[in-house]
Amino acid sequence: MVRHLLMTSAIAVLLISCDPEGRQKCQWTLEPEPKNIGKTLDGYIPVCARNRTKNVEDCRFQSTLVFAEGAWMKKFRYVDIDADATHAPKIIRKIKYCDKDE
Repeated sequence: MVRHLLMTSAIAVLLISCDPEGRQKCQWTLEPEPKNIGKTLDGYIPVCARNRTKNVEDCRFQSTLVFAEGAWMKKFRYVDIDADATHAPKIIRKIKYCDKDE
């Protein structure tokens, strides 16, 4: 009985912690990051992918100003960012945004 309870508890913890940062949820937005100005390629601005629900961010990105303006206030899943990692910070090529219903 105790063993069964411990095993069930362990499985529940694992299931809950599979996505602790919410990378697969439509909770992310793209925002400019003034602290990283000067660290991007010419023609790009520093941006962060932020999940304000989980209070996590990834500021290792850059994009054009036009792209960042188009992404403003649109929700997406972190896993749906397509970025070129051959540069640092990574250049965002595209993002698949969530539907309004998600």
